[in-house]
Amino acid sequence: MKVSVTINVDTRDGFEQPQSEANGLFSGCKSKDFLIEGVKNKIKFFDGFDKEIIVFVDVHQQVPIDVLQELQGIADTVVLRKHTNEPLFNDYNYLRTLQMASGDIICHTDQDTAAFVPNKNGVDLLIKYLDDYKYVSYPSYWHPAPVDDSTFNYRWVSTRFFMCKKETLDFEEIKRCFDYDYYRTKYNPSRVCGWMEHWLGNIAGSSVMYPPLQKDYLIFCWNNYKVGVLEQLNNMTFDEVVNFVNSNGGLHYPCDLTLK
Repeated sequence: MKVSVTINVDTRDGFEQPQSEANGLFSGCKSKDFLIEGVKNKIKFFDGFDKEIIVFVDVHQQVPIDVLQELQGIADTVVLRKHTNEPLFNDYNYLRTLQMASGDIICHTDQDTAAFVPNKNGVDLLIKYLDDYKYVSYPSYWHPAPVDDSTFNYRWVSTRFFMCKKETLDFEEIKRCFDYDYYRTKYNPSRVCGWMEHWLGNIAGSSVMYPPLQKDYLIFCWNNYKVGVLEQLNNMTFDEVVNFVNSNGGLHYPCDLTLK
């Protein structure tokens, strides 16, 4: 079994600054660390698996040459694409990234997602869910749902982190859903959230699992970030990472960590 690890990163203005804060939808934390240490983090997460690492860079500011060279040394595929302001550019970039995957299992993460396991068994547990669900996403307090919100008549697939079998991704149907009228008419979502993670959930008939919080894996996103923190965590044991997260107040909605 081969795993394709697909990672979308960007170099938005300020990505080389020492600190960053998430500023609402589509404006998560940014950092040069995510281009190297973020990729190393996913490589370590899938330690013991046959895997390919695919990194797609949405280039706003030029990627420093030393960063690019190191990135090319640790990833199997690195794509640099100049940022455009096309409608739904982020979803197009997700699509472009996922289409390059060749593995039996595909994992997708955003750049500000951090993932840790004590051993290979943690990932095996997540993959096992794919026997019963089309997608498994990040651990949630509201397992098996992403959140307790009755205004949604479906479950979405968070692009922060998800895993699926390759055959689950119907790229032609995903492309059709870029047409909002088509998406609304065919799937009749109670709330029209016009981006890919919602299309994926509807296409899958809400066959989406947000696993329980437990000791076998830890997956979260940064609500704020300081350069150097991820490198430190990547060199810690799993228990040390858990203690670090708890010492910073633990995770909060939806799966975020705020550094003190």
